[in-house]
Amino acid sequence: MEEDLSQALNSVSLEQKDSKMDTFGMEEISEYFSGNLRSRSDSVASTCTESTSSRLYVRQRLAMLMTCVDDLDADDKLHAQVAKTLDEAFLVCRQTAGRPKKDQFRLYVVTWNVATAEPPDDVDSLLQLSSPKKPDLYVIGLQEVKAAPLKFVTDLAFEDSWSHLFMNTLAPLGYIKVSSIRMQGLLLLFFSKLEHVPFIRDIQVTYTRTGLYGYWGNKGGVSIRLSFYGHMLCFLNCHLTAHMNYASQRVDEFEYILDAQTFDTKNTPRILDHKVVLWFGDLNFRIEDHGMLFKRKPAWCDRILWRVKPKEEGNEDGQNQEETNKHKQEEFPLKLSQEFYTSKMEYGISDHKPVIGIFRLELRKMYKTPLVQVSAEGEWSADFDALITYSLLQSFPSSAWDWIGLYKVGFKSVSDYITYTWVKDDQVSFSDELFQVYVNKDEIPVLGGECVLCYYSSNLQCIVGISQPFKVQESRAAIEEGLVPENINGLDEMLAKKISQPFLPSEWKHANQMHFRSSEAERSHSQRLTAECQRLIEESDKSTKRMQQDAQKKLEQRIQDIKFWRQELNQKFEEMVQEIETLIIFKSRVERALESCSEPLQVTLQCLTERQKRVAIDLVHDEVEEELLKEKEVIEGVMVLLQRTLEQINEQIRLIRSVKYYLEKDLQDKFKAERIDDFCSLLTSASSGLNGSISNYTSYGTAVTPEEWESLCNLNLSKAEKEKNNSLSLRALLLAETANQEKNLESLRVAIAEKEAPLKVAQTRLSSRSQRPNVELCHDPAQIRLLEEMELKALAGRQLSLEEEIQVKTNSLYIDEVICHQLRQPVVIHNF
Repeated sequence: MEEDLSQALNSVSLEQKDSKMDTFGMEEISEYFSGNLRSRSDSVASTCTESTSSRLYVRQRLAMLMTCVDDLDADDKLHAQVAKTLDEAFLVCRQTAGRPKKDQFRLYVVTWNVATAEPPDDVDSLLQLSSPKKPDLYVIGLQEVKAAPLKFVTDLAFEDSWSHLFMNTLAPLGYIKVSSIRMQGLLLLFFSKLEHVPFIRDIQVTYTRTGLYGYWGNKGGVSIRLSFYGHMLCFLNCHLTAHMNYASQRVDEFEYILDAQTFDTKNTPRILDHKVVLWFGDLNFRIEDHGMLFKRKPAWCDRILWRVKPKEEGNEDGQNQEETNKHKQEEFPLKLSQEFYTSKMEYGISDHKPVIGIFRLELRKMYKTPLVQVSAEGEWSADFDALITYSLLQSFPSSAWDWIGLYKVGFKSVSDYITYTWVKDDQVSFSDELFQVYVNKDEIPVLGGECVLCYYSSNLQCIVGISQPFKVQESRAAIEEGLVPENINGLDEMLAKKISQPFLPSEWKHANQMHFRSSEAERSHSQRLTAECQRLIEESDKSTKRMQQDAQKKLEQRIQDIKFWRQELNQKFEEMVQEIETLIIFKSRVERALESCSEPLQVTLQCLTERQKRVAIDLVHDEVEEELLKEKEVIEGVMVLLQRTLEQINEQIRLIRSVKYYLEKDLQDKFKAERIDDFCSLLTSASSGLNGSISNYTSYGTAVTPEEWESLCNLNLSKAEKEKNNSLSLRALLLAETANQEKNLESLRVAIAEKEAPLKVAQTRLSSRSQRPNVELCHDPAQIRLLEEMELKALAGRQLSLEEEIQVKTNSLYIDEVICHQLRQPVVIHNF
């Protein structure tokens, strides 16, 4: 029974712990995206099933606990322990119940490579408009939108056909396009329900090119980041390099986009700093075929990846900040789970199929009131000027460029306004809490209709306040005279003629008040404009002087940098010139050495040919023959080595001349740039001959950043240093080999000289011993007599054979001593 109680209490405790845990998942590329695999079209988020089964398990364990409690004795110690544990469990439940509940939002993501096709007639199925569960946000990423030059320019001036289609489809359902970004064929659209728009703030967009080494936008990524009820979200649409063998390049492009895309904010300057990142698009990653044949190889090019930022762990350096972030995460948690993931196979305008993902975003709102409360004052019609009243509910960085727009109910985007008014320029009156702005009657729609007012913040780049819908009345004069908006400018004249049908006293009073307020606003606007002009004149004068001084300092610093690099390049250039001259000298030495080897080789070959003319027994492969063959092999080997060395020298001279050319070109450019910057640094506002035209200026093309400029200088210097070191190594090798051969020759000369003295000693001794007198000349008198006797017997038999051999030897001696000796005598070995 005690074991059953323990298991039941543990299950209660675990359920309470599980209620605090957030399980996130995201498929990531490389080390950035790792986690849950994508669920297919028939899959549902597993968190719901796990949560339901966990609750059923706890209920079962609680039923077991009740059975065990009935069997406990009130005096038992175990009874007190169970009561204490249950009190702790109830306390946790009360604390959990006291927390604010999370809000849930549906996020609908679409990615589609449309292959330059025009949009289809209907996208209801793509957006699942018939579904009873309506998304709160739509994020649509397209790749390869047709970007021909004429069409691209037209799309920049007006909305492209794809944006038109999605806006026309979603606007009647209460969605507006909050933001979008286009980079050639990449298009990213963000739609939201109107009720969420005032809570979508800090909108920023950016793009990164990766095509043609980062200069062309056919490949790359576009992103939109924003704050949704205080939580930072980032959406990125990308198109990476295609083809199977470029997998590593795709990973490099992915990492480059992560590093390159930054935002102008302190808290989330980079993509992975956001709480939620959704990365989607045509990633072009394929599967290997492993030798199998496919009519069309399956691939997962189009994907939707997602990541929730993990909780930060504290450290000693930033402990206070980490504790603040951790407290904020616990107070305002966020959870993202995938509910649905599939492709839409019925769309056939492209070779890619659209991929959709539906996510459930659970979060606790950091704020529930908009920044501005705006409303329409009184009755609105084109017969009178109108008033707008607004108040600031929270402090935010307002600007003189803020404006309030009048929109039809069901408007498509922020720019789809009827008219707008500047909150500062058209301000009529204000107090600490309330501001009033007037709208000219000529700007109000004549035919009226259901409208809303939206306050747009220029600094936050978003709508921060929306009024309740109100009705703009049709103009009385327009109805009576049949006026249409095109000729409404004649309304004042028509009103002057309407004497037969006078207005009511209240209308007369209201019109006078509006005229008075309008005049007062114009006068106040004129005074503010005059003061603003004077302030701008003073500020622009100060700013101009400050910028001119700063430009002068930067020019001087730039000139110093150019001089420094010019000196470095000039020094390296002179070293290259000296190295080329040295190599040319070595080249001539090697050429002369190669040429001098031809004569000894020819002599050796001729000697071998002449020695083949020996006859009879003297045609022998003797030691002389071996030495001649060895000499031929050595000379040919030396000639091959010299020829290869000559080729290496020629190639090294070519490489150094190439480096010298680029160094010389770089020096000329730097000299020209230094001269131009010197001229610019001497210019002042009082200089004569100033030309205000900037027609020749371009901010693109071959322009580089200072870091790239410095790296190019370093590249030229490093190439020159590398070729110089290669040349030094080659010359050192030649000098070492030459010194080695000279040492060998000297050793041979010394050895020959050393052998001449012993030879002379031996010859002198024989000559001296031959002069011994009498019997002292022989070793043994008996032996000498026997030898003389044997030589006399043999002489008679050998006389005839010796006479024949004498003729053969005479021929051989003539070849060796006369012909070969005369051929080899004029050969001189030169030292090169």
